[in-house]
Amino acid sequence: MPRGRKAIKNEEIVVKEEPVTLVEPITLVEPITLVEASCQTEEWTDDRMIKYRKMKRKLMELIAKKTEYQTTLDKANRRIQTLEKKNRQHLQQQKRTAVKKTDDMDISPTEEEVDELNVTLDEEEEEDEEEEEDQLDEDDEVSTPKKQRLSRRKRVLVPKDENGNVVLPFQIASLNVIDLGTIDNERPQFHNERYIFPIGYTVERTYMSMVDPNNQTTYTCKVEDGNEGPLFTLSAADAPEIELSARTATGVWALVIKKANEVRQKESSNAISGPEYYGFAHPLVIEMIEEMEGVDECFRYKRRHKEL
Repeated sequence: MPRGRKAIKNEEIVVKEEPVTLVEPITLVEPITLVEASCQTEEWTDDRMIKYRKMKRKLMELIAKKTEYQTTLDKANRRIQTLEKKNRQHLQQQKRTAVKKTDDMDISPTEEEVDELNVTLDEEEEEDEEEEEDQLDEDDEVSTPKKQRLSRRKRVLVPKDENGNVVLPFQIASLNVIDLGTIDNERPQFHNERYIFPIGYTVERTYMSMVDPNNQTTYTCKVEDGNEGPLFTLSAADAPEIELSARTATGVWALVIKKANEVRQKESSNAISGPEYYGFAHPLVIEMIEEMEGVDECFRYKRRHKEL
């Protein structure tokens, strides 16, 4: 019996070994190579595979270098932030030390220095204001200047006779007022909220010539009755045969600029304000017009010199 049992065990062992021998020959090499080949449109040669692997290695090296550089940059930024923080702390410490030394020495000239500085700044501001006002009067190339006001120190008075009438002509910097004209308050076209356009108003001023590219000339600016509203006309001293006109002051001066730039062979890029060049925006002209008869009946106009 013992021998029989051993025989049975040997038989069982043989039976168990058969399925194991069937599984062992299966390998995964062929399926993998088949999948890789199916992903390619054409077969890769050995040279091509070698190039591919070289490019892959270079790409990996670039990625590694980028990571390394980014890490270095982050460290440098953190270092800079730390140094800036220490610098601020150092400056604050110096300020505290300076204040402490000043308190210990009982030095207190700061109030006098501040007062002197304030006085100097006030004087400089007043001088700048005066220069700005003079420039507004004398600059012929300025369009729509900033707020104009009469200088308290250098105020120019309007010349008047014994009866209180304005004496004309009256020279205001480059503007020469020849005639103030008469106010038409029955037709609203001859005034608006900012300006009044008296019929017969005449002034002269200098500007670039329309015929001579090297010189300036005197322009006579008039406001005439255009029936439906004011007609603004211009004539040049060096070209009296040319007379320009438009329904607005800016429109007629735009014609002058166009011709003046054409004779100089340059583009018309000048910005200009017609009422400014006619003198309607000048404080002294406003003052003289507001003293004329019929101003109060111009219902749209808002006075600017009520205190005068």
